[in-house]
Amino acid sequence: MTSNEWYNKGVALHELKRFSEALDAYNKALEINPDNAKILFSKGMVLKNLVRYDEALDALNRSLQINPADAKTWYSKAELLLGLMQYKEALDAYYRAISLAPEDPEVWYRRGMALREMKAYDDAMDDFETAIRLYEKSYDMGSMNASEWCKKGMGLCKIQSYQEAINAFNRALELNPANGKALYNKGVALRWLGKHEEARLYLEKAVEVFDTKIKANPENARFWYNKGIALRDLEKYNEALEAFERAIDINPSFTKAWIGKGIVYDRVKKHQKAMEAYERAVDINPIYSDLL
Repeated sequence: MTSNEWYNKGVALHELKRFSEALDAYNKALEINPDNAKILFSKGMVLKNLVRYDEALDALNRSLQINPADAKTWYSKAELLLGLMQYKEALDAYYRAISLAPEDPEVWYRRGMALREMKAYDDAMDDFETAIRLYEKSYDMGSMNASEWCKKGMGLCKIQSYQEAINAFNRALELNPANGKALYNKGVALRWLGKHEEARLYLEKAVEVFDTKIKANPENARFWYNKGIALRDLEKYNEALEAFERAIDINPSFTKAWIGKGIVYDRVKKHQKAMEAYERAVDINPIYSDLL
């Protein structure tokens, strides 16, 4: 196997939480390609999952020696240092991440979470507000369509600003009550807020919208995939699997549908089938590794 093939296998195993096997695969990849920053980063993340923090830190430091301009590696290192209670070093690493990606709201959000953990509440709130402001900056509020409001809501979910996200999804639904993505993502945000019954209603409405779209255009793989995601979150696993498989029948290179299929298999304890689906996903598109 090539270095990339070992790496892809590691990514699939990592996603399945088979951390020791993932580490073995990453090590095999590094034996062939020892100076690959991406593989070293992934090795660091799996070592963190294995609670081998010193080794994880070493892997991230080696990754940064090769690619010192990667903000994600810097804030991942910061989070690791935070877990080791090396607070000054963690803040220095967050500073490096922010200096490399000052317009990335996720970087500010992550440092805010760290500051909150260190009980620096005022500074944490400043970082959270900066994160939200950076998302706001990307949009012209007066001329946004439903799709743009939905994208804004999804961005706010990413930094766990769920109530603000729901407000954005509501604006999307005012403009287009049949926006399936807004219905689905509002359901997800409500679930994060602990409003499970209300969340379920929105997920069910999303399935109805996707069904309507499928009837009008049954060969659209994206509609089948969206339906599968909503069914999966409703824990209707057999129906979700059928939807993902239909998406794959239409477009065999649909990476996200393979991932969706793998997640369903994993949830129903068919781990070997999940592994096969994940491996297929990373074979088609190694960028899938960014999901780690």
